[in-house]
Amino acid sequence: MSEITIIPAKTHSDEIVRTAAYARVSSDSEDQLNSFAAQIRYYTELLQNSTDAVFVDMYADEGISGTSAAKRTEFQRLMSDCRKGKIDRILTKSISRFARNTKDSLEAVRELKTLGISIYFEKENIDTGEISSEMMLAIYSQFAQEESMSISKNCRLGIKKRMADGTYKNPSAPFGYDYVAGKLQINPERAKIVKQIFNWYVSGIGMPEIAARLNSLGVRKEVWRHGTIRCILTNERYIGDKLLQKRYTTDTLPFKTALNHGEKEQYYISGTHEPIIEKSIFDTAQKIFSSREKPSGHANGSSPFRGKIQCGNCGNTFRLKSRKDCVRWVCRNHDESAENCGIRQIKETEFQTAFIRLWNKLQAHYKAILSPMLRQLETISEREKSGNTQLAELRKEIAEIKQQTYLLTMLNSQGTLDGAYFKERTQELDRKLQTAQKQLHANLDNKDSERLDKIRKLIGIFEKAEPIDEFDEIKFGQIVEKITVLSESKIRFDLIDGIGFTEQIAR
Repeated sequence: MSEITIIPAKTHSDEIVRTAAYARVSSDSEDQLNSFAAQIRYYTELLQNSTDAVFVDMYADEGISGTSAAKRTEFQRLMSDCRKGKIDRILTKSISRFARNTKDSLEAVRELKTLGISIYFEKENIDTGEISSEMMLAIYSQFAQEESMSISKNCRLGIKKRMADGTYKNPSAPFGYDYVAGKLQINPERAKIVKQIFNWYVSGIGMPEIAARLNSLGVRKEVWRHGTIRCILTNERYIGDKLLQKRYTTDTLPFKTALNHGEKEQYYISGTHEPIIEKSIFDTAQKIFSSREKPSGHANGSSPFRGKIQCGNCGNTFRLKSRKDCVRWVCRNHDESAENCGIRQIKETEFQTAFIRLWNKLQAHYKAILSPMLRQLETISEREKSGNTQLAELRKEIAEIKQQTYLLTMLNSQGTLDGAYFKERTQELDRKLQTAQKQLHANLDNKDSERLDKIRKLIGIFEKAEPIDEFDEIKFGQIVEKITVLSESKIRFDLIDGIGFTEQIAR
């Protein structure tokens, strides 16, 4: 009979566990663990007596929100190192420090679990290596997300209450005023400029010309632009009133700031401070502004073409010109003087018709145009990544610097290093680390991967697309990055992936 030998299963204590730590800290917090060095000391001391663990690295995002994982560069580096097999276990103070977004939290934990990597949350005493941990993590993550949303909601309610009772104060004073003891007070020199702007405008001088005059006079260091003049001419503060909640923060994650077009309440308060402009002049300016700026067919002066049309002759952007019969776009330089640029106005319908032709061409031929380009870029990208030895050397240098910092910190915590030497040496390593990281970031070109993603997005759009016979704002916004006017009869659509397509326009 054959002899059977039982080979014991490998236990967790049989191997050295490569342990990393992650922290998300606020730059203005007074918590003792908020500095990078303090975090290293804390986890070094925690692991220095362990016989089965080695400290790999410290990952710390500083001074940013935890509601979105995409903005946390160190978190992304941690995940990248985990995918490369450098880490077995992650330590973090709490779920709210790891992520305040349930989706991000669970996605990261699930991916790490498939890689065989566990996370230990100290505050909640949760180890994702345990069978029932994901359910507990989902509950705690939801609590953390609700906490983040609750804090934001309470802040917004506080601001709303102050707006409703008239005690809310804008963080900055409009041009022409200063904040003195918490109240708006007229700045005499700047108030003269505001009055001059209104006087010029109501006398028939356009905003580009007003900006040019102020720039020629050297009124201030900053350059005067069309948008700056527009903000002044439409600001009710100059007649002593105050309109609150022109912008608002969305209620759901990720929080965003948006223009208030009636989605939220607004509060108009009269006589809050001394006016600079008489109401009759202000009202006249608003009538002129409405007649000039609001184009027919566009609610509130909005247009999908705004900010996207560039002059191929002089490089300036196009601005909208409203006429009773139609909407036109004109190069800003040409609008100021035909001598500055020879390209004349173009009807918006011509841009729309050209886009319809472009969409239908791509819808019919996207496989022949986009798919070969995608395959070529994928091949080039893989070849460059595999052959870039400079990136590998920089990453190796950064790893060595961090290892030296770790060893110095460990020795210092044991009291075996002179304090002055430790400080001098760690400062030197910090400088080297910053230099190496800057070089790494300079060499890391994410443009190729971003372009690949955009080409894939375009292919996905046209896989489900249908031909169109009317202009569609949503489809235009999905695929077009910029329009360049090459001449009065030819334009180029630059798509989100950087590809350009030329179309003729009828004149």
